[in-house]
Amino acid sequence: MKMKESIYHIYMSVMFLMMLWSLIMFFYLMNNEKSIFLEWELFFFNGSSIIFLLLFDWMSLMFMFTVSLISMVICGYSKYYMMGDKHYLRFMMILLLFVSSMILLVLSPNLISLLLGWDGLGLSSYILVVYYQNEYACNSGMLTILSNRIGDSMILICICLMYSNGSWNFLLETVSSKLLMILLILGAMTKSAQVPFSAWLPAAMAAPTPVSALVHSSTLVTAGVYLLIRFYPCWGESSIFNFLLISSSITMVMSGWMANFEMDMKKIIALSTLSQLGLMMMIISLGQPELAFFHLITHAMFKSTIFMCAGVMIHNMNGSQDLRLSGNFFISGPFLGLYFAISNLSLCGFPFLAGFFSKDLLLESILSQNMNLLFIMMSMIGTGLTVSYSFRVMYFMSNKIIMSSNTILNEMSFFLMKIIIIMIFMSMMSGFFFSWLALPSFISFINLTNFSKYCIMMIMVIFFFMMLMWSSNEKLSYNFKMIKFFKGSHLMMFLPMISSQYFSLTPLKESYKLSKSMDSGWLEYFLGMMMYKNFNHMNYIIIFSQVSKFLKIFLTSLFLSVILMMNFM
Repeated sequence: MKMKESIYHIYMSVMFLMMLWSLIMFFYLMNNEKSIFLEWELFFFNGSSIIFLLLFDWMSLMFMFTVSLISMVICGYSKYYMMGDKHYLRFMMILLLFVSSMILLVLSPNLISLLLGWDGLGLSSYILVVYYQNEYACNSGMLTILSNRIGDSMILICICLMYSNGSWNFLLETVSSKLLMILLILGAMTKSAQVPFSAWLPAAMAAPTPVSALVHSSTLVTAGVYLLIRFYPCWGESSIFNFLLISSSITMVMSGWMANFEMDMKKIIALSTLSQLGLMMMIISLGQPELAFFHLITHAMFKSTIFMCAGVMIHNMNGSQDLRLSGNFFISGPFLGLYFAISNLSLCGFPFLAGFFSKDLLLESILSQNMNLLFIMMSMIGTGLTVSYSFRVMYFMSNKIIMSSNTILNEMSFFLMKIIIIMIFMSMMSGFFFSWLALPSFISFINLTNFSKYCIMMIMVIFFFMMLMWSSNEKLSYNFKMIKFFKGSHLMMFLPMISSQYFSLTPLKESYKLSKSMDSGWLEYFLGMMMYKNFNHMNYIIIFSQVSKFLKIFLTSLFLSVILMMNFM
């Protein structure tokens, strides 16, 4: 039993060594301005060499460092969260498979090896979503894996298209067809849950909280963004990005709006991730992949911290995720309140925290570009909504009217505080260090007009006061009469119904009619029933003929034997 319980420490040690190695390699390659490209040729077929590739450059190593650091912290956090679970060994093994798939995807400049990591993420995420075996988890898992299979099929078609060019190595791709780029963008949109494929991301909250902290910070949902950043040098025309720009801006505003109506703690954080993914996709479509990667790293740091704090709150609330039932955590658990406040302020882009360095640079880059005013407005509204739902969660957590909780200090053990403090440090300092180490200098300097300089701050202040007025009037009411607009605001503008229920409802109804009229009707009568009757009749005739012939022969032989016996006697 002791050996089984030490699995957490073994995994933490493995992840720590991987994190240390990737950090040392990152500094070495950055200092010498080099990249390491490893290639193994497996076999040669039809003029194309089937090769396995690994690429170690500053981007892949920085992302690998982030994934291994967060995985190490999540392994330690799982020891607290999964305590008492019967199958924790299986849980940790699936988690390790999940992380291994992500690292394979990060290091692959080849579509075949990338597909192995891509499919590994899809499969292991499904297993983790259905970990708690109930009906809600089953439905969420099916929605997750079937949505991701669309992206997998797009990658498979891209592999077929790239094989005609003689290589699957996309870093050597020069003659890129528009169809290939569109398929890749669609594949990335399904994995990163952009509209209209957004329904699966809040549904994936059926998984345990350590999985949510890993999935929604640095692994599964960021795979699509990372794919587009890697493929960026292959883009031939910027016109392909217009569709991505529209979809990502709608995703950012819609998910921010939904989060202001949601009461489930984990779903609010999931919708927050969706909003940030929309912002990353938006900045990629505007031609700044380095900035999107910068925000990807800082977002992973503070989002995993937010999820871990939410997990502690859920444990303290006896498994309830309802925000309205939360106690005053800032009084009963000051350390937890402090951790949650720092990570939440980092998400909002509070000055000199990690989120400020990336998010402020992103928004200034959007304002400095000569682009449509509608998209600038949508990016500003999305930023304001981020402030609104973040402070709304903190408002409910610090509300003295709601019952106070006193057991939080017992649950925040010293080991857990040490684990979370690592991510708190990264939530505060990672933006500064990364901008200093890896960002190109021409990105960091942007000239803005006077109005643009104060625009972001004005939007944040306006939305903060709007949230304060809305939350102070919001009560735990039992009014079940709800107009369609508010119902849509609680249900992601009916996107889960449209993408899962309506699309499948009509074919199911039609198939029932066909089954009733054809399969169970005329086809059954003319094929099944008639053939059964005919064969039954034929079988009866054959058996009857056999029996009658047997009786004739038997009686004749009996009669002859009687005559013979009488003669002999």
